[in-house]
Amino acid sequence: MFVHIGNNIVLDDKNIIGIYNIESMRDTEEYKNLIESLKRTNNLVSQAEGEARSLIMTKDNDKILGYETSISTMAIAKRAEGQGQHSKKGSLLGGFYNGKI
Repeated sequence: MFVHIGNNIVLDDKNIIGIYNIESMRDTEEYKNLIESLKRTNNLVSQAEGEARSLIMTKDNDKILGYETSISTMAIAKRAEGQGQHSKKGSLLGGFYNGKI
């Protein structure tokens, strides 16, 4: 199934690693390192109109991408988790970044 994250971008829910609230982690060293790494490798897609609220991490064919969006983490998680039999309830919010891309 697919998840709409704004600005006509849809992601395959099978590729979503995690959905993160940017506001709660914006000032952390891990977040800064992650964003810098994504930018350096051209793997950051910003769909935010204004300030980004959520970061969606995906992995497809061993390529990790980050999508910034102005849609809240809860709205995206509900869209992703409401996929019937493919439900990932409780598994998409949170997580961690190990520093490697």
